Amino acid sequence: MSKYSAAAVVKEGFSVIMLSDTGSGAIAELIPEIGNNLYRFECGGHEIILPPASLHSLRHETFADFKYGTPILFPPNRVKNGSFSFRGRAYKLPLNEPPDHHLHGEICSKAWEVVGCGASPEEGAWVTSRFRYADHPEIMAYFPHLMTFTMTYRLVDGRLILEGIIENEGVDEAPFAFGLHPYFPIPFGSGEEIVLRMPAAAEWPVTNQAFVTGRPEATAFSRRLREGVNIGDYPPLGCSFLSLDQGGDRTCRIEMKDRGYTIAYRLDHTFPFVVLFRPDWASALSLEPYTYVTDAFNLPYEHELTGALGIQAGEQVRFTTGLWVETK
Repeated sequence: MSKYSAAAVVKEGFSVIMLSDTGSGAIAELIPEIGNNLYRFECGGHEIILPPASLHSLRHETFADFKYGTPILFPPNRVKNGSFSFRGRAYKLPLNEPPDHHLHGEICSKAWEVVGCGASPEEGAWVTSRFRYADHPEIMAYFPHLMTFTMTYRLVDGRLILEGIIENEGVDEAPFAFGLHPYFPIPFGSGEEIVLRMPAAAEWPVTNQAFVTGRPEATAFSRRLREGVNIGDYPPLGCSFLSLDQGGDRTCRIEMKDRGYTIAYRLDHTFPFVVLFRPDWASALSLEPYTYVTDAFNLPYEHELTGALGIQAGEQVRFTTGLWVETK
């Protein structure tokens, strides 16, 4: 009998996909009808992803669709006045963070379609979900590109792998800006030593809303992150924007020194940037991988630096992330 299982279950009236790996004591749950949010991941008795207090709060609490779990963002972070231009075309996004900004896009709140689900000794426990702009005329009205997002979460040997395919099925090049927003539970205020290590290459100067105010530089903080920084006193609503080293291993680690385990989060080279963010509504830290810097299409810097790039008609962007626990 396989140690893996994948099943649709009903929780609080919502259909939830549960992936299980009994060999590693790992469980992952996602809710397709609310942004395909991977809202729970536990492994070896450790809570790795911060869940909401309830699934109903995920639906009804203000901004809750990107305050818990693992929201999927397109575009990530803020667009000033919801406006930008790309290839001579003007875009006006809804101001969902009144009065001035568009925040995190809409695919983190709308329903996704489950197109496959299963488990086997070879493939682990997995689920594939899809979101098509063609099914949402309200999005097409301001972003007229036939974007399709296909995400496969796979739980195998205690590791949670996300395999993504983003495709432009339209006839015009589309502006491309994608990100993820996982919340990792962190015991801030406990006095414990919590060490963050990541392959940072430089730090961008940003406001507390993550708007860029200058070019990136190698800073004392970005250099220290490579060896490890105690983040136990990282401030609420603190925000740091980092460029990652484009060579070698790109695994970020949060080491719970006193608890004897480490959260490891591996990113591929689709994501040149990571935002560090500590919410003030929960004891957690986000490591947010982005393909571009905040509001990049409105910045006066070269696109190769900011990631303000496009996805051609018929082009696919593929990426992979990995999340697991390391113990002493």
